Amino acid sequence: MNILHIDSCALGDNSTSRQITLAAITALTAANEQATVLYRDLAASPLSHASGPLLQVISQRWDAEIPMNAELRAEALQSASLLREFQEADVVVLGAPMHNFSVPSTLKAWLDRLLELHTATGQGRADPHLILVTSGCAVMGLESEAKLVGQHEVLLKAAFDFMGVRRLHVVRQLADLPAALAL
Repeated sequence: MNILHIDSCALGDNSTSRQITLAAITALTAANEQATVLYRDLAASPLSHASGPLLQVISQRWDAEIPMNAELRAEALQSASLLREFQEADVVVLGAPMHNFSVPSTLKAWLDRLLELHTATGQGRADPHLILVTSGCAVMGLESEAKLVGQHEVLLKAAFDFMGVRRLHVVRQLADLPAALAL
């Protein structure tokens, strides 16, 4: 079993989403001794945001007027590598907290690359078991928070549905985890 573990919250160990993704990984590896885990911490090692030239390169709409340089080439290769990691995963455990009414910008940078590659090449069709760990900010009150987190999840589900992911389980709290782990 290949497991891709992605965290994106900048709050470190105080993050609810990080605590839940860690619990999921611990349970998955305990149940599958042969499992391999690839860990990517998007907050600790953020990707650059997708520039116009990068999007042109990975979407294969390159404008010859823009000079190709080593940095841009490296970014394109990294994007292809991110897509390959996602495609090769049997299970993806993704920490996707709501930060200022949206996903963290580091997670958005990751998603931008995957979605652009999928759109341009038709690649990216993968159907891992996706355990989507969401959490919200409790500053708005219970009713507003639940509504905002629900909208947050709808957008994330749409992005992964677009890429062909059909086995998606949303986890908002530790109590939701056992049902999601029944792969």
